[in-house]
Amino acid sequence: MDMKNNKLSHDGNLCLCKRFNVISLLLTCALPALGRDYFDPGLLSLNGEQQAAMVDLTTFETAGQLPEGEYFFTLYVNQYEQGQYSIQFKKNSDGKIQPTLTPKQLHDLGVNTTILPAFSGMPIDKPIFDLAALIPESKIKADLSLLRLDLSIPQVAMQSHAQGSVDPALWEQGVPALLLNYNLNGSRNWQEGQWENSHSRQDSLFANLRGGINLDAWRLRSDMTYSNSKNTNNNQFGSRQTDTRFTNTYLQRDIQFLRSEILFGENSTGNEVFDTIPFRGIKLNSNDEMLPYSLRGFAPLVSGVASTNARVTLSQNGSVIYQTYVAPGPFSISDLYQTGQAGDLTMTITEADGSVHTQTLAYSSLPIMQRTGGIKYEVTTGRYHGGITDGSQQMNFGLGTLMYGLPNNITLYGGGLVAQEYYSAVIGSGVSLGDVGALSADITLASAQIKGLTERQRGNAYRVRYAKSLLSTGTSIDLAAYRYSTQNYYSFSDANNIGYQLNDDQLPWALERQRNSIQLQVNQDMASWGSLFISASRDNYWGSGRVNNSVSAGYNSSYKGISYGLTYRIDRVQNSGNGGGDWPENRQISMNVQIPFNLFSNAESVRNMYASYQISHNNQGNQQQQAGITGTALEDHLAYSVIQGYGNQSQGTNGTLSSSYQGSQGMVSGGYSYGDSYRSVNMGATGGVVVHPQGVTLSQTLGSAVAIVSTPGASGVAVGNGSSRTNHWGQAVVPYLSDYQKNNISLDPSTLPDDVDVTQSSLNIYPTKGAVILANFATRVGFQALITLIQSNHTPVPFGAIARFDNPEANSVPNTSIVGDAGQVYLSGLPETGSLTAQWGPAIDQQCRARFNLTNSVPSKNNPLHQTQVTCEGATP
Repeated sequence: MDMKNNKLSHDGNLCLCKRFNVISLLLTCALPALGRDYFDPGLLSLNGEQQAAMVDLTTFETAGQLPEGEYFFTLYVNQYEQGQYSIQFKKNSDGKIQPTLTPKQLHDLGVNTTILPAFSGMPIDKPIFDLAALIPESKIKADLSLLRLDLSIPQVAMQSHAQGSVDPALWEQGVPALLLNYNLNGSRNWQEGQWENSHSRQDSLFANLRGGINLDAWRLRSDMTYSNSKNTNNNQFGSRQTDTRFTNTYLQRDIQFLRSEILFGENSTGNEVFDTIPFRGIKLNSNDEMLPYSLRGFAPLVSGVASTNARVTLSQNGSVIYQTYVAPGPFSISDLYQTGQAGDLTMTITEADGSVHTQTLAYSSLPIMQRTGGIKYEVTTGRYHGGITDGSQQMNFGLGTLMYGLPNNITLYGGGLVAQEYYSAVIGSGVSLGDVGALSADITLASAQIKGLTERQRGNAYRVRYAKSLLSTGTSIDLAAYRYSTQNYYSFSDANNIGYQLNDDQLPWALERQRNSIQLQVNQDMASWGSLFISASRDNYWGSGRVNNSVSAGYNSSYKGISYGLTYRIDRVQNSGNGGGDWPENRQISMNVQIPFNLFSNAESVRNMYASYQISHNNQGNQQQQAGITGTALEDHLAYSVIQGYGNQSQGTNGTLSSSYQGSQGMVSGGYSYGDSYRSVNMGATGGVVVHPQGVTLSQTLGSAVAIVSTPGASGVAVGNGSSRTNHWGQAVVPYLSDYQKNNISLDPSTLPDDVDVTQSSLNIYPTKGAVILANFATRVGFQALITLIQSNHTPVPFGAIARFDNPEANSVPNTSIVGDAGQVYLSGLPETGSLTAQWGPAIDQQCRARFNLTNSVPSKNNPLHQTQVTCEGATP
């Protein structure tokens, strides 16, 4: 009976519990609930422990949270990448850890802090915790998995910039440096004479050096050439010639507020308005490199009207080249990238209601043209410094030119040149005529007192240029130009050089005055059928019956990897058999075919190997055939070529063997060639050298601005696309950078040595023209280790604790990591012995310190990770 009553009582209680749970569930569903993520540290207990150490996990209870400290994040503003930045994460007044930015950082990122009232009077380095309070509707979000920080800023709060604009405050003048480009080569040639036992030998050495010094914004540059040749006949000493020249020596710097540069020394004027003039003097000119790519050259001003908040897309040849969003009403787009000299644009306006409007905008361009409001100028004063004669008048002169872009795709240009015995003026205009093409025309008036003539010579020159691209047919007329000069027209170079002896290394017609000059460049794309091209010119001269024709025309195509082509050329070739003074016209037709070896084999050894054949025939009846093998190896660093040829009319057999190796510190080359009556060997080396505050670094040939990449303690690290690798001292040169633009320098982490880690693998730099920029990457050199931290009570350090290497070096980069399961923590850049501090809460009993010794933990070849277990002292059980 009691058992029955107990049973009934139990069932009744169970029933009541079920009813209570159902009611509770219904109430929960009916009422709004507030809550947050909570990590119960008790769930981290291991090995049957009833209670876990109360580790402070509040940091991880909110998505996107991490411990306080400094972290490298890739920053995005309105979905556009801005590069990697060091971001401070700190607790705000609510105890939440937030990324902090300063007004200076926001300004550098494009926020217009100067017009926002909330930033008025604020120190530029003050941390900002609540960005939305200062910039309404702004948002900031950190993605820990991608180390990405996204800023969403309303467009009205952003600085108004063209595409690709760079804040001049980011431009870097670089460090003091010495620079040198070198091109060294030498050869020995043996010639068999027409008579028995007659022979000769020619030895030659040549060096071309371009040196420079950088000091703050100043750039000193100079070119030097050295040549040494020796001829020996029948083993007897012959003639020797040596020549050393210094040219193009100048001192230059930029003037940023004028978007210009100034030069003192030897240089040449521009050739857009006048013919180029070599001079010694001073030149001040605008520098388009300081402009973003979207404001360089010519592109049309695109305008339209939107009915709603619409998306405007511009495309060319089926590819989208520009996209933006506009407010209702009229709009204009003035920051298009220059996509080429010609090509129709398609504008598509997609309204908010889904309706779409399209319009085709035909335009063409010429190099002389500027976009609306664009200005290009030059002012030069100095002395003529030509080099084609053994002397010259060396007239002092002043020159000024200006090109200005007007509305309606019109450009006006002109200039003036004044000297003691010469003056000249140019006026002209260029216009884009839409479907018709682009046309420019100008007139040059000149007056000169010529040496040897009593009367002053006055004449004119007329020039017309045209360009057009027909996308429907694939035809592109890149340039068609005609120039006519009257009989009494003398250019400034003519006025300086006439009456002086022409140098031996110049063409015999270099001093003759042109009468008519015609140029034509046309390309025809035939899709899968290949392409046609022609480049031609025809010049005649006053007082001479000479006509110079030059033609290069051909057809190129490919089929299943086999490339082939046909070329026709007209030029002039020096006739060595007539004292070198005769230059008959040479007409030559040639055919070539190249077959890749990978058509027959998938072997890696023949992946970049080709068989080639070429045959040519000219108007003198000479025929030449050549067959050979070319290719690359060693990850394309080594290039080689083996060619055997045969020619008629006593040319006989001939052949060449050549190779070159391109490394990150320069290139070396060598070759051997032979014929029936000659043998020749040659060798060469090219590259660059940079002397900078951190040492001396060898490089490939240097461009304008360069970067010195520094990864202390890490050699063999690939930089960028792998063409450069760090040397023994952890340094490498990136030899080509874009002046005044953002350049991303990145490392390939997979090429880091096992004992080296980096805190960031890429950074952005903004060099000025000719600058040498130090790109320093902070490295952690030492062992990689997986350390198990055990407290003095024999329990692991709690999951989520922060472990920090106690680095004795001041101002060192923090080396921290989060403790994982079973007290394990991974750290890199550790010495053989040292200490760690682990912390999992603010209390004194929520931290401990452990000493480690990695000497006895030997990693395997395939796994460089050291593993050890240490006792973490100091925490209260």
